[in-house]
Amino acid sequence: MWAVLEQAAVGAPMMLVYVVGLVAVAILLALAISLRKADAQERPEIIRALAELMHFWRKR
Repeated sequence: MWAVLEQAAVGAPMMLVYVVGLVAVAILLALAISLRKADAQERPEIIRALAELMHFWRKR
């Protein structure tokens, strides 16, 4: 996987930036959609799950 990302960064750096940006926007939209339709009791669980996900990715 890292070799593919390296080749993409060398061959088309702006395309890699666009793909990473698209993934970030998708995550933020998923957060907004999940919080918008959630009841007030469910919101802390969603926020806690997203915080755990961010912690998991920061450890890598």
